[in-house]
Amino acid sequence: MNLEPHNPLQFPLKILSFSYCFPNHINPTWGLFVYQRLAALARREELQVCSAVPWFPLISGRRGDPGPEKESWEGLTVYRPRFFYFPGVLKNQDARLYARGIHPWLRNFCRAWPPDLLDAHFIWPDGVAVALLARELGIPYVITLRGKIYECLPIPSQRRQCEEALKNAAAVISVSGPMAAEARKLGVSTDRLMIIPNGVDRTHFYPRDKLMCRRELGLPEKGRVLVTVAHLGHRKGHHEVIRALAALPEDVMLVIVGGPAQGGTKEKLRDAAKEVGVEDRLILPGPQPYDKIPMYFFAADASVLASYREGCPNAVLESLACGTPVVATDVGAVRDILPEPDVGRIVPPQEVAPLTDALREVLDCEWDAEEVVRESGVRSWDEVAGEVQKVFRERVLRT
Repeated sequence: MNLEPHNPLQFPLKILSFSYCFPNHINPTWGLFVYQRLAALARREELQVCSAVPWFPLISGRRGDPGPEKESWEGLTVYRPRFFYFPGVLKNQDARLYARGIHPWLRNFCRAWPPDLLDAHFIWPDGVAVALLARELGIPYVITLRGKIYECLPIPSQRRQCEEALKNAAAVISVSGPMAAEARKLGVSTDRLMIIPNGVDRTHFYPRDKLMCRRELGLPEKGRVLVTVAHLGHRKGHHEVIRALAALPEDVMLVIVGGPAQGGTKEKLRDAAKEVGVEDRLILPGPQPYDKIPMYFFAADASVLASYREGCPNAVLESLACGTPVVATDVGAVRDILPEPDVGRIVPPQEVAPLTDALREVLDCEWDAEEVVRESGVRSWDEVAGEVQKVFRERVLRT
């Protein structure tokens, strides 16, 4: 099925974006960073979204009720076709089942609205599935690498499928340098590979009054505050931060903003804090509304992200956009987005001593919020969308 696109030299590109990770009525912050890039790009080109929903007859989809099959989500048209999958087993087949399941829907969609480009977010399952569909439909496609690739590389079948999908992509966008290096190992040529880190909603994340934020959030007005914005799963490194907290002065509090995930809970973190004697210095407010997150960053003297693995951690970018220095582990795009030592420190993952030293250094410094923002070089989503648009137009015109 070869589709005849309109002339992209004269008209906006027609882009169909794919992401299993996209906000929905159950979790409106799920994949918010994907939405933000797409919303910014949609102000420049014509764009619609496919967020396919896994479905098994005996249980609901893994995200629960998928909601309407078509809806307008904050200005974007979003389609949520279902595809059959096997929960918990045959995971190497997920991308193929995804492609097979939405194929009839996509053929019908393309008859009514033939896209110039398919835009896949995450290599698995979206990227591999889109590669299979694009080959049959004769449409160029681009894949954005966002961290999921690290889960696929150790699994031979998934690695082979990812390699094939990347090999035939018109372009590959990576949100970090380390992931771009992995893509090169899988055979992606340098001329098809671009590094474009995430952006920040600059109308939402900006410096504010620290004391006012602390009062509104109910945080201590005196003393120093560290904040982590991340789910409570083990791989976010909360246990290392709690152990580092025990070695810091007693006026330092730690606030971890996030909900349970991957077996991590408030109770487990409180137990960890109790073991090292800092249970009274740990604050766990749970998951918070999106509009409160900037207040937590600016209420803090520094933010910390001690993850074992990341793609392009938005928590780092958002903290810097608020003018709050960051201590983060050397994972994912951290070296690409955290200028050291101008706006914080970078430390090895899973090591408490370097983390403790870095936190102590950052807390002992005086930081000017506006200077942190300037030195960080954090970009808006509109600036990111401009770079993505350039890649898309260059690659479509070459196909």
